[in-house]
Amino acid sequence: MLELIFVALFLGFITILFVKRTTSNIALEADAEQTRNDSEIESLRQMSPQAFERMLVELLEGMNMRIVEIHWVNEEEIDILAHNPAPILGGDYIIHGILVPEGDFVNSIRVIGLSDTVRAERALKGILISTGYFTEEVQKYSEGAPMELINVAKLREILHAHDMAWPGAD
Repeated sequence: MLELIFVALFLGFITILFVKRTTSNIALEADAEQTRNDSEIESLRQMSPQAFERMLVELLEGMNMRIVEIHWVNEEEIDILAHNPAPILGGDYIIHGILVPEGDFVNSIRVIGLSDTVRAERALKGILISTGYFTEEVQKYSEGAPMELINVAKLREILHAHDMAWPGAD
């Protein structure tokens, strides 16, 4: 009887692992697939780190924010500390930009890291800007935190709203 319980538990864990691995990013993969042949999205996804930094700085300065500090975490991630001088809405913002390789998604670890940094630095808001898409679990970790998540499709909308061009844009 004890062997039967262990076998059932083992099969249950295997089933859970299998289901988790096969279904977690279906919606995200569909979003990515919808924009696969979109030339603007593709040009944003293929930006160099230098072009990504210039675009972020230009966008923030276009929103009347003052860049305080820029720091590359690694070859794909940049941190920007910006200050909004507006009297009521003003304060420090931490912007974390991520160049996401094709086929990858931004997971919750990066969101949790930004959230912790925003709290530790007592910034007004954290903004995570990605040239990719977020995994489904990211929404759980960003709720309630003073954060905004911007995927590549939303980034394109923001750039269009500010009449900004970027390398490779038609």
